[in-house]
Amino acid sequence: MHELGLRKNALGFGVLRAITGLKAGISDVSSYDFPFNPIYFFKANSRNFNIQSKQAPAGRYVYREVFVMHTQIKNRFLFYTFTLFLCLNSFFLMNAAAQSDIASVSDNYTFETIDVPDVDFLALTASSDFEDYAGYTKSADGEKDVAFTLIDSVFMTYDFPGSQNTYFFALGNNGNAAGHYQDSEGLFHGVVLENGELREYNFPDSVETEIYGISDATGALTGNFTDASGVRRGFSGDEIIEYPGATETYADFVNSSGGMVGSYVDADGLYHPYIRTPNGRFVSLDIPQAAALEYFFVHGINDARTVVARTKRVDSLPGTLVGTFQEGLQIFQVPGSVSTEGYNINQDGSIVGYYDSADGRRHGFIARLATETDMEPAATPSVFNYTFESINVPGVDFLAVTASSDFEDYAGYAKSAGSVKEVAFTLIDGVFTTYDFPDSQKTHFYALGNDGRAAGHYEDSNGLYHGVVLEDGELRQYDFPDAVETEIYGISDATGALTGNFIDASGVRRGFSGDEIIEAPGAPETYADFVNASGRLVGSYVDAEGVYHPYVRNPNDRFISIELPQPEKFEYFFVHGINDVGVFVGRTKQAGDVPRTSVGSFQHGLQELRFPGSISTEGWNINQDGSVVGHYESADGRIHGFIARPADAAMSDLFDNAYTVTLSKGLNMISLPLASPTPMTAKNLVALTGATTVITLDTANQQFVAWTPSAPDDGFAIEGGQGYIVNVPQARNFAFVGAPWTDPTDEAAAAPTITPLIRGDRGVAQAAWAFVVSGHLVGKPAFEGYKVVVRNLRTNSVVTASVQGDYFAAATADLTRRSIVQVGDVVEVRVIGPDGNFEAQTLTFKVTPEHLANAVLSVRLDSIGQPTQNLLLQNYPNPFNPETWIPYQLSEDSLVSVSIYDTTGQLVRTLPLGFQSAGFYFSASRRVNPNPPNPSFFVSDNLLILSV
Repeated sequence: MHELGLRKNALGFGVLRAITGLKAGISDVSSYDFPFNPIYFFKANSRNFNIQSKQAPAGRYVYREVFVMHTQIKNRFLFYTFTLFLCLNSFFLMNAAAQSDIASVSDNYTFETIDVPDVDFLALTASSDFEDYAGYTKSADGEKDVAFTLIDSVFMTYDFPGSQNTYFFALGNNGNAAGHYQDSEGLFHGVVLENGELREYNFPDSVETEIYGISDATGALTGNFTDASGVRRGFSGDEIIEYPGATETYADFVNSSGGMVGSYVDADGLYHPYIRTPNGRFVSLDIPQAAALEYFFVHGINDARTVVARTKRVDSLPGTLVGTFQEGLQIFQVPGSVSTEGYNINQDGSIVGYYDSADGRRHGFIARLATETDMEPAATPSVFNYTFESINVPGVDFLAVTASSDFEDYAGYAKSAGSVKEVAFTLIDGVFTTYDFPDSQKTHFYALGNDGRAAGHYEDSNGLYHGVVLEDGELRQYDFPDAVETEIYGISDATGALTGNFIDASGVRRGFSGDEIIEAPGAPETYADFVNASGRLVGSYVDAEGVYHPYVRNPNDRFISIELPQPEKFEYFFVHGINDVGVFVGRTKQAGDVPRTSVGSFQHGLQELRFPGSISTEGWNINQDGSVVGHYESADGRIHGFIARPADAAMSDLFDNAYTVTLSKGLNMISLPLASPTPMTAKNLVALTGATTVITLDTANQQFVAWTPSAPDDGFAIEGGQGYIVNVPQARNFAFVGAPWTDPTDEAAAAPTITPLIRGDRGVAQAAWAFVVSGHLVGKPAFEGYKVVVRNLRTNSVVTASVQGDYFAAATADLTRRSIVQVGDVVEVRVIGPDGNFEAQTLTFKVTPEHLANAVLSVRLDSIGQPTQNLLLQNYPNPFNPETWIPYQLSEDSLVSVSIYDTTGQLVRTLPLGFQSAGFYFSASRRVNPNPPNPSFFVSDNLLILSV
């Protein structure tokens, strides 16, 4: 039996929930205690990618089949939970008993032991891309550790003069080595081997220095240092690396694209691995059961962003993890070893380190990715499954995302509400910035590098296109030599080269990459879009019949094209991106159809990728982790960005439901119909719905809380089973995407209620039953503990809001949907300091039709704590009371005294207050009390007479 129940939520309006029947064989909704939570990885077996389950921390999970009677929502089992970030759970089973049923990434490698005759201790810690090695070993007498190199099979040891120990941890392709030595006092100092000679290196102002990396591109050293105050920080070249708020920061290696890896220690002594992007942004990962670790060091990263890490659990042996931050790390171990410690990863993916054997000896090793003669090759994925997330910016109804970095920053082109001109944008670290080339008709970005550079093209006044590049916040024009028009679609992170196409004076379109012209043989038009790290270039060409053909050009200049079925039906077919495993994304359109997106490979063909619930989907970029980025059109004509992240089939099926929502112009009540794969905030909801504000009820404090686009943060969490008020300036029709709700208490909402009071299309004015006064305070560096009091002078209703940063939002609503504000109302705003004192002139604002349409009155409160004039205000209460208080305000710092006169003008008393700072003296603690402690007084003839 399946029925839909209606319950009341905290806001008092209905929320639809599912009262679900249960799958045969389960008599009731049941919960089970599992020792581990399944987490899924891709692992190569034969020629296919099979799903291998991993195990995660114990928890309580719920099995339930959910049936929801709404369009496009599928019936699903919720039979697992999932981890969106770093999957390290298998590491916590690193012992002999537990590893038998856990797949290891070691299966994908062949291993070679590296030994030196008569050396029983060879700690190999570094390598070049030419299989030369460095590290440390025991001295001839066995009393100390000495550094070594093993270059062209020649074994050389190095002992820094007067040292206790010497170690190498870095080896460049030019033969230079680096590390550190321990002096007689136990302090570490950097050491560099150049031309066979050792030299000391200490980072400026350091007490200790340790070197772990050498850049082949720049020669810069990377490591960490301790200063005189005992604080450990990383360094690379002459730049100090410090994770915000960390007590210790370790830096280990920088790859050729500028991506740095290392780890930091937080205030609780817990280790966190990080990647630092070329623009200085840190991407940190939280480790499950981090408190159980003695350390966690990320030592190496190659240009394919595969990392090698070394870690140790308390009371356990050291271990090694290999993988990516996007897809998770897996156990790596030399077969038969007691312990394995990986230190370096080369560009070909080979891993170098050392292991201990059962007889107590230490050996070096190199692990190479298995070749065709050793095992079947891992095929490029042939089936693609995703979870989807919408990308939106509050106040922007047209956000065409066309490019992304590997760190989930975005670029493209946009139109603000009411605008017709398209301008380029970047969305980096959540900051939305637009760019309009001077005198252009429109400006678009189509490429975004990991270093924050963007590129695309603009249309000039004559309708011709010219390349445009964003560097250091400035736009510059780029035209390919002898080009009439230039369009840029790609930036290489490895070389910085631009890729795109140009039209010459004869009207022929060709591609380019860097300064090289790309032309498919015999093609009248060639488009070039992107080059991956291995040099494979993708694009499309048009043949003599005007038919489009997608192609890949290999580094040897060979073109490989795909023959499309019925190609004459395509208006266009563009291949925009390819990642390093050969998966590409293309954009296509057939005559009479909407634009569509294809994802696949030249080996296995293409499949359509479509954002659930969209009218059309246009994919433009594919990242190294396989995520696809682009934009889609919703039913109301708005353009939204999206990212589609790879997932296993079960997770993809669970989260690909779409629930279409229609909102009327004005105020609406909604709840979240589906569980999104990533948490939703007030900012996300406002951006997705195109709302001007969102309001919820803080049930604990019985107070309405609002978020508006001028807020400095993302606002409160949007949760299932809760009600929210949104105000939209136009009717909306769009889809929420996610999984059906399930909850062991059967209390979460399974579907939303959308309840506009009066639909805008009926031509009836909607009552303003919810309203927000929000804005920013100016005049002081901080406003901690400040409050803003808002009063409607017509209704005398009062709302108080706390100031967050310099922002406030005072919200009110009538859940019976009666009007609470109207055009012409005067709203009084006061600012109260932490001590209860007034901190600004009382300001008034008149409500306009625009305010009512947006359900928001935005204000700016200047000169907080700075009166514009000196005033002595009315005393309170009057002098016929036992006591009276005299408020006043000062516009500048000055000496202050208050004189009291009788009704005849005679001076009664002067109160010298001394030097006073500018401000408002309105509160009881700051106003003047003309009465001394325990005075005697009497009142006569309207005269306050004080007797001291």
